[in-house]
Amino acid sequence: MKEEAISLVERLRREEMERMQKGPPPVPTHQQTIHYTELPEDTSASPIAGEWNLYRREVGRLLAEGHEGKWVLIKGERIVGMWATKEEAKRASDEWYPLQHVLIHQVQEREPVVFCTWMWRPRRVNRNVSDASQKRPDVVLGDRG
Repeated sequence: MKEEAISLVERLRREEMERMQKGPPPVPTHQQTIHYTELPEDTSASPIAGEWNLYRREVGRLLAEGHEGKWVLIKGERIVGMWATKEEAKRASDEWYPLQHVLIHQVQEREPVVFCTWMWRPRRVNRNVSDASQKRPDVVLGDRG
C-alpha cells in the first residue's frame, strides 16, 4: 500500500510539473466586472486603504453627478478633484502631494476584475554542496523565476 501511495504522489507531482511548464492558464476572453455596490472594503494595512474605502462610499454619488469615466484623486478622507485623464490627475498629485500615498482611480459603474496571469512555480537553486547526499539542487517554492 505504501509503495502505491508513493507512486501516486510521484505521478501527480510529475503531471503538475508538466502542466506548470506549459505556461499560465488562458486568460478569459471577456472582461469580468463587478457592480460598484459590490466593491470590497479594504481592511488591510495598506497606505491607501482609507482612500479606497472613501471611494467605495462616494462612487454612487459621483456616478449620479455624471462623473463616470473621469479620474478622481483622493488623499486621506478628501476627494481632491476630478480630471478627464489619468495623466492630469497624476500631475496634480505630483504637484500637491509629492512622494505621498494617494488614490487615483477611474470612476466606473462596473469595475473590471483583475486576474493575475503569472503563477508561483519552483525554481532550481544551484548551491555548491560538498555533501554527497545532496546531489540534486534544492527546490525553492514561491519564486516566479
